[in-house]
Amino acid sequence: MRRVRDWSRLAVFSAILGGSLVVAGLSPAEYPQHLNALENRLTADTENLRLAAEYRQLVIATAAYDRAIKFFEKQAERSGAGPHAFLNLAFAYIDKVPVSGTIRQVYLGRDAIGALTRSIQQEPTDVAYLVRGLVNLYYDNVIFHRAAKGIADLEEARRLSAAHPRLRYVPRIFLSLGDGYWRVKNALKAREVWRDGLAEFPDHEPLRARLTSSDNIIRGLIAHTFDPDERVDTSLREVFPDVPQFAPTFTKR
Repeated sequence: MRRVRDWSRLAVFSAILGGSLVVAGLSPAEYPQHLNALENRLTADTENLRLAAEYRQLVIATAAYDRAIKFFEKQAERSGAGPHAFLNLAFAYIDKVPVSGTIRQVYLGRDAIGALTRSIQQEPTDVAYLVRGLVNLYYDNVIFHRAAKGIADLEEARRLSAAHPRLRYVPRIFLSLGDGYWRVKNALKAREVWRDGLAEFPDHEPLRARLTSSDNIIRGLIAHTFDPDERVDTSLREVFPDVPQFAPTFTKR
């Protein structure tokens, strides 16, 4: 299957589907069979981001994180593995973070950064830079000193996104970049970035909240955003709105 190399081609796809959440028409009893079927399809089409996104949402619903990591590690180890194989692997690591202990979270972040770097080496996209930038910002900057790297990645994501400025995930780049500057105590630059983003996307409420809230509220919003125990949305629904939602088969902690 042809790789999706030009993210701007997906704008038409997103517009047609309209962005409404699709609920999977499967019962939990059918989940194991569907996991197997998706793995079979991905084995033959390792670069398919849409298919991998659906698979990972089902993995989250069934808490099959280690299974997904092993599967995507195997795909990434194959000769000729492309950039999306490493991007999918990075998302699988990220998906396990909120259900892991503190030390394991650190190593999962490290592994995600490594996979994203391999993806960027093959195909530098704004999405890969956005995700790697976010992962870098999750680390305590006093201990790990990764905030500058995160900001640099997000600045590059912003630069690359200029080629397709209206895609639905672009506001997240502005939001995250501003959050990065806030985390290094550059509130003036943070507000400048959020203001630029809101000028481009006046209906984006998270950007508006950053600009209209007090410093204390902003600190709370950003602290929540970078809480490793909170799940990051890796569904890619901003690119593929038809990725289904699966009901979890376990009780959330």
